[in-house]
Amino acid sequence: MFKATRRRSAVLAALVAAGLALAPAATAAATAAAPGAGYPAIIGGRAVTEPYSFMVSFQLRSEPGHHCGGSLIASDWVVTAAHCKGLMKPGRTQVRVGSLHKEKGGVVTSVKRVVTHPGWRQRGGHGENNQSDIMLVQLDRKVPLQPIRVADDPGKVSQPTRVIGWGLVCEDGEDPACEPRQLQELDTVRVSDGKCSDLARGAELCTGDSRGRAASACNGDSGGPQVRMVAGRWELIGATSRDGDDYEDRRDGGAGCSTNPDGGPGVGIWTDVTHYRTWIDKIVGAELHDAS
Repeated sequence: MFKATRRRSAVLAALVAAGLALAPAATAAATAAAPGAGYPAIIGGRAVTEPYSFMVSFQLRSEPGHHCGGSLIASDWVVTAAHCKGLMKPGRTQVRVGSLHKEKGGVVTSVKRVVTHPGWRQRGGHGENNQSDIMLVQLDRKVPLQPIRVADDPGKVSQPTRVIGWGLVCEDGEDPACEPRQLQELDTVRVSDGKCSDLARGAELCTGDSRGRAASACNGDSGGPQVRMVAGRWELIGATSRDGDDYEDRRDGGAGCSTNPDGGPGVGIWTDVTHYRTWIDKIVGAELHDAS
C-alpha cells in the first residue's frame, strides 16, 4: 500500500496500532526511521490546472496535515482506499472537500460513518490478498459541492486518465519543501494488466505516466482519484492503491514509487471503482444517481 504523508513517528505508530494499513507486511514503515518511509507521492506532476470540487483530503485534528485522499461521489459520501481505514475516526477526522490547498479553503466537515468493502483483506504484498481496497466514508453533513460521477466503465487500455493528490513532489521525504500545499495532478494512461505485478484483473487498473516518464502517485496519495474525461467532464474510475511493480524493492528502501526494479519508469495500481459500482449503489443509494 501507499503510505500516509506525515512522518511524525509517535502519531503514525498509534495509527498503525489502530489498524492503519500501510505498505503490506511493513507497518514499521510508519516511523521516520523506517526503510523507505520517505519515498515520494505524485512525482513528475504539476500544480492543478483547474478546480476539482470533488477532491477530498482526510486529516486528523490531533495531527494536522493531509494523510489520505478521496473523491466526493454524493453530497455526504466519499470513496477512498480501505487501507486508509485507520485514519477514519468518526468525530475526530477532519475532511476538507473541494479545495486546491490542503490547509485552507473548500468545505470542512468530519467523518460520521465508515463502510469497508467486505472483500478487503490485507495479508501481504500480493494483489490477491489486497484486492477490494475500497471504502466508503459518510460525512457528518451534506456539502454544497458538485460530486464526481462514477464512470460506467474504466475505459480501454491506452486511454488517457489523470491522477490527483497532495503527495510529496520530490524524493527527500524529510525535506519540508517536498510537501506541496497546492494540489497536484499528473496525466496518466491505462496500460496492460501484465505490466503490474499481482494485479486483480477486472477489479484493479494498471496505470503509468502518459509520456512514459518515471512519474506516478505514491505515499500520501492513497485513496485519491483517478479520473478520465467522458463527454467533456471528469468521471471517476479509480482510487489510488499501491505500487505496481517493485514493492519488495520499495519495502527495503531501494526504489521509489515512480520507478521499476531496474530504475526505469514504473507503474501503479488503482482500485477500479467502476467494478464496485453495484456495492457503492447499495450503500449510497439514490444520492449516487444525483451525482450523475
